[in-house]
Amino acid sequence: MRRWTWKALLLCGALGCSAEPAMAVVVDAGVVDPGPDSLPCDVQSVVAGRCASCHTTPAKAYAPMALLARSDFQRASMVDPASSMGQRSLVRLKDAASPMPPASEPPMPEADRALLTGWLEAGMPAGTCGSLPFGPAPTTCASGSIWSDASGTGASMAPGIACRSCHLDQAPYAAYFFMGTVFPTLHEADGCDPRLQEPSKVKVEILDMEDRVRLTLVPNSAGNFMSTTLQPSFPLPYRARVVGPDGASRMMSRPQTNGDCNTCHTEQGAQNAPGRIQLP
Repeated sequence: MRRWTWKALLLCGALGCSAEPAMAVVVDAGVVDPGPDSLPCDVQSVVAGRCASCHTTPAKAYAPMALLARSDFQRASMVDPASSMGQRSLVRLKDAASPMPPASEPPMPEADRALLTGWLEAGMPAGTCGSLPFGPAPTTCASGSIWSDASGTGASMAPGIACRSCHLDQAPYAAYFFMGTVFPTLHEADGCDPRLQEPSKVKVEILDMEDRVRLTLVPNSAGNFMSTTLQPSFPLPYRARVVGPDGASRMMSRPQTNGDCNTCHTEQGAQNAPGRIQLP
């Protein structure tokens, strides 16, 4: 509930007021109304492309909060309540030891970093492009082609489905330990054919806990990749790194023991995965 400031009450007494004035108001605990919740259009674009895959609702990849609206950046930081989330974001954007975006993600282009940093340093002024959508992201299929039983079986079948789980049930002789699908975007539908443009130049590297590459798997045009053994050939846990045709990479930040990658990398993401295994 909002309360009139004492200056507003005096003004109303002198002039008469039939509606709430346009001046600043005070919210219950003496907090000044933060104003419009809209992000500037260029800031919204950077947040959508560089932040919102994890800082969404519900949050993914162990991100502690959503950053989809101006008010999200204005909230008190959970790490330092004396600072806002925007001020804390600014610290992380400049922190080489604990960067944001994290080291697991491709580096943020300097132009995007400068734009977001400038907005935060300016006090997060309101814009005109609103907030990013809350809730699950829309499911897409960039190629417009969905695999079906009529498409046939083989190495290109059922992209996005939990391959090893299905094989353990129906074809245990082909239930290879590492199996999954690489997609061009983060929220592609089950069965969507990724139609990767240069699959031979894409690598899925499986690393041990000493960061040594133990396997290099190359997806086919349907994005599917798989190892050739039913059990791993080295001690678990492992981490995975996806390397794109241009050499950019995206690396899993937390060790894993399950090689059935699509069980977590679903349309919306499960077990804190942000979504699909996405090209960097």
